[in-house]
Amino acid sequence: MENFTSLLSLKNIGIFSGITALLLFFSYISNASASDIAESTTVKNWILKGALIVDVRTPEEFNSGNYKGSINIPLAELEKNLNRFGDKDRLIVVYCRSGNRSGQAKLILEKYGYKNVLNGGAFVNMP
Repeated sequence: MENFTSLLSLKNIGIFSGITALLLFFSYISNASASDIAESTTVKNWILKGALIVDVRTPEEFNSGNYKGSINIPLAELEKNLNRFGDKDRLIVVYCRSGNRSGQAKLILEKYGYKNVLNGGAFVNMP
């Protein structure tokens, strides 16, 4: 019985550790995303240079209004649509409703080797 109790105790520690790690990871993504919104002048310059403009909001949000010339790739579908981003050196501006999802999109794209990604922040603040 003592071995069972100690095993159960170790199992609980493992589960608790896993949950804690997940919470820390999501906290990191959440905090990193909103704090890296690019300056409006930088976003404007990249757009003038021909950057790909990607709206990572839902299709419903996109259809209710979007930045001229942008394409819609929702955050939840980003990794399944990496082929739509083209060359990994291409200039890319991502935006959403608040800057949070676009910040997460920036981190995901950088994880896959895209080198020139800007978080444009909120749609209403796009230049």
